[in-house]
Amino acid sequence: MSSIRAVVRSLAVALTFAVAAAPAVAMAEGKSAPAGEKGGEHGKHKGDRKREEIQFPVTAQKFQEMVEKRLTKSRDRLNHMMEKRNVPEATRAQVRKELDAGAAAIREAAKKAGADGTVTREEAKQVKDLAKDLKNKAKAKLGISKEKRGTQA
Repeated sequence: MSSIRAVVRSLAVALTFAVAAAPAVAMAEGKSAPAGEKGGEHGKHKGDRKREEIQFPVTAQKFQEMVEKRLTKSRDRLNHMMEKRNVPEATRAQVRKELDAGAAAIREAAKKAGADGTVTREEAKQVKDLAKDLKNKAKAKLGISKEKRGTQA
């Protein structure tokens, strides 16, 4: 009976050392653990995505393209979410009207920022702040708040 205990005990100790030593050895070599050991490729990992760094000043044409790309992405996302949440068509029309009015104001601000042919970081920030302000005003006008998020009215 004691020989079985000795064998089981030694196997348990060996297994414990093997499990504890493998990550320590990998870290000592300066290597990170494989993707499978990190949790795999599940979900979105915001830290893994790299945003394209924009070097300012940029040309007015490139800035206009970036603004249009962002407005298109916002419109697509808005339409997708309204479809997903089964928003009534009358409300959808009102929201799209608000989006179009805001997009026109943002395009005008982007055009003013690029009037001299280049757009500086400060000018781009002014356009970005205008977009955030218009978004918040539209949410307030339509009665959308963070407290209501996730529930259907």
